[in-house]
Amino acid sequence: MFKKVYFSIFMIAFSAQFIAAQNNNQAEQILNDLLNTAKTSAIKTNFKLVSEDKNNSQSTTGVFTLKGTKFILDINEMKVWFDGKTQWSYSQQNNEVTVTEPTEKELSETNPLAILSAFKAKCSIQFSGKTKSAQNHCIEMTPKVKNKNISKIEVQINKSNGNLASIKTTTTSGASSLLTLNNFQKGLKVADNLFVFNQAKNKGVSINDLR
Repeated sequence: MFKKVYFSIFMIAFSAQFIAAQNNNQAEQILNDLLNTAKTSAIKTNFKLVSEDKNNSQSTTGVFTLKGTKFILDINEMKVWFDGKTQWSYSQQNNEVTVTEPTEKELSETNPLAILSAFKAKCSIQFSGKTKSAQNHCIEMTPKVKNKNISKIEVQINKSNGNLASIKTTTTSGASSLLTLNNFQKGLKVADNLFVFNQAKNKGVSINDLR
């Protein structure tokens, strides 16, 4: 009798672990599908970014266009182009373009999908146990090794079309940033030269080359 009870408990525990592993694999596959979409075709979306810490909160809205590793970020008085290596940041107020070759960390601060790509292999990926949504898959990315900056990334992906709905990043200090997307368009045809700042069409702009 004792052996039967022990075996039943073992099977229940094993089944729970098996189901959890399947769920984790499914969550990772949903995330991979999103990232693969960005690699194979251009994406354009409106966004709102809300950053909060203990002292203040600030909000930014704009338009983001992505094609593979290339992107264009268009916000209030700033526009950023990145061609996969070089980044041009144009300040309307100063009428100046700053040219850099950003690091992976710097790219993750401007490209919402870069942070997912950069941290995917370093994180445990699973469906959220706390956040539930009838419309979206709610996925948590938790660093396998304690990270100096990020403690958790929460991603919501639309169940019906696979579009990215939001990314929430929480730091070890308790600060957070919530990126929400709307009017998500994918499968667009965007020429590669559009991800490069066109100096000929912007005469009179000061160039600050920091490469």
